[in-house]
Amino acid sequence: MKNKIETFISSSSTCTVHCRTVVCFIAGILTYRNNFEAAAYEISKRYRNAKILMIFPYGMADGTHRSSLIRFVARQFSQVGYDLTHERSRRVTNVAQLIREQRADADQLILIGHSAGGVIAYRVGLKMEKEYDFRTVQVFAVGCPKFHLKDIPYNDRFTYITGQNPDRVTQMGSWRRPGSRVYRGRPGREITVHFNPAHEGWRFHASYFLKSAWTDSNQVFHTNAEDLVAKIHELYPGNG
Repeated sequence: MKNKIETFISSSSTCTVHCRTVVCFIAGILTYRNNFEAAAYEISKRYRNAKILMIFPYGMADGTHRSSLIRFVARQFSQVGYDLTHERSRRVTNVAQLIREQRADADQLILIGHSAGGVIAYRVGLKMEKEYDFRTVQVFAVGCPKFHLKDIPYNDRFTYITGQNPDRVTQMGSWRRPGSRVYRGRPGREITVHFNPAHEGWRFHASYFLKSAWTDSNQVFHTNAEDLVAKIHELYPGNG
């Protein structure tokens, strides 16, 4: 059985109908239902009249028994591999249609993708622009592998966020295809946000959106979720 797309509206949403803003968190692989809730709460403090959607293009890991976890992740990896190398996929089409239905009359759309979800977020945003004529989408990919980008104006609204610690996922792939005159684009912004330094390796990759509280060298209190969403809001405060 293929992993199905799963989605729900976060309880942190400050609006459910006639919303000014729709914010979509788009997950990668091996992600659990509550992974984005701390970040959703931070979104609710900064964006008024916001509907917050949680989207799992590769399915949620909740309820997966240890005995079947390897098969579950293997299917997800296979699907991610397809999405990395193909500009069009059924997942992109289905997620775009889902967002189009939820967006209704909202005048701004923010897509925030984690890991492989960043690839989906980028391609969904582009589809929303090209096919649905929605011109105010902003895309943020966090801890995402790189993938070949065309040099197009849409990239100006694409922000790539990494952390200060090495993350194997962000070292995969490249934006430009060697020798290509088409695939030579880059994100409009590539920035580094400092996250909890206690996390390393895969724990670091998994912690971008978690509360994950820590204190810096100046004894200033931080949480990963708050710092990440604060940076997103600084880059795109929206219109209210």
